[in-house]
Amino acid sequence: MNVLIASQKQLIKEERWDFDYHSPPELILEFPQDSLKPVIEVAEIVKEKRDPTLMPDSVFQYIDISSVDVEVGEIARTQELTGGEAPSRARKLVRGYDIIISTCRPTRGAIAVVPEELHGEICSTGFSVIRARDGVNPFYLHYAIRLQSTMEQFRKFSTGSSYPAILDSDVAKTRIPVPDIVDQNEIVKSLRVALQTRKEIMERANNDWFKENNRVLAALRENSFRYLSLNPFPSIEVLWHLDEIKKRVVALPSLDGETSGDLELDFDDPKLEIEKASQDKGTNPL
Repeated sequence: MNVLIASQKQLIKEERWDFDYHSPPELILEFPQDSLKPVIEVAEIVKEKRDPTLMPDSVFQYIDISSVDVEVGEIARTQELTGGEAPSRARKLVRGYDIIISTCRPTRGAIAVVPEELHGEICSTGFSVIRARDGVNPFYLHYAIRLQSTMEQFRKFSTGSSYPAILDSDVAKTRIPVPDIVDQNEIVKSLRVALQTRKEIMERANNDWFKENNRVLAALRENSFRYLSLNPFPSIEVLWHLDEIKKRVVALPSLDGETSGDLELDFDDPKLEIEKASQDKGTNPL
């Protein structure tokens, strides 16, 4: 049984009575304690706002929560809107190299560095916007805020069950490891080289995929398939032959109490209907 002792003064000050909030985070203890700093010491909370509805014909790029690729923490897409189309949450002004942190469901990791091409654009009020202080690499700050130790603290600070959320003040007091600037720069170099390598590999893979789709389409149009046997990816093994697919279908787990032999997929029927194998049951095809 876990026991936590907190003073009444502390409970009233924090306005939180839940055990999880007051219990100390654990993951942050994995780092040297003398390297830990609250975010507010290495970044400022930015409060700049602009109301795009005041210029209804002016076009701007809107960054909302869905704009962020949570897998790598980058802004993947924006919405081009006019001031007249701007939603009520489109109010926060961002500058290049600011860091935006989703305050709604913050543990999803919708956290990104604003690229130069979005300097002066507008993001949702659903983000906390921070700006690295002098001597702090913004890309390192972005990395540190996406650490699981940070997510754990965000979870503890969150209020609300359906849509847990945090405040700017919660971001400010969150602790992160902060090495010196020389080490920050080396960390950023390593991470950004790896990220760029990932992008290039994915781009090559996408190009190969589109080429192969076009090669198959050309074969269908010409009704000539002899070149498809020339596999451009010999080292990759995949499920492709009909005989093997049939074996897999037969081996699928039964559903609704049926035995494994009750259903089979008739691949020889061009309609590809699923039929009962046991016709003596007198049931109709599914």
